[in-house]
Amino acid sequence: MLGHIAEFTAWPILTGIFVGYIANRIMSGEGKGCCLNLVVGIAGSYAGAFISHLLNIELFGRGYLANFVFCLFGAVAVLWIWKKLFD
Repeated sequence: MLGHIAEFTAWPILTGIFVGYIANRIMSGEGKGCCLNLVVGIAGSYAGAFISHLLNIELFGRGYLANFVFCLFGAVAVLWIWKKLFD
């Protein structure tokens, strides 16, 4: 039971940090730290899901790679909007 809970919470956190790190490297050329990468990755996953919904692409059952690509696309979009608003 505890193994399942640990697996359920560890993968989104690790994926969020990784997606945020890659998006930060794409947009600014450097990482910003684990906490900011996690926030960017989580916001990017929601933005990627929204973008896939706008494009009428169903991500459920598509596999990890398709979800990862849309999360990364969403994280880059979040950072781009952040940069336009606050820089």
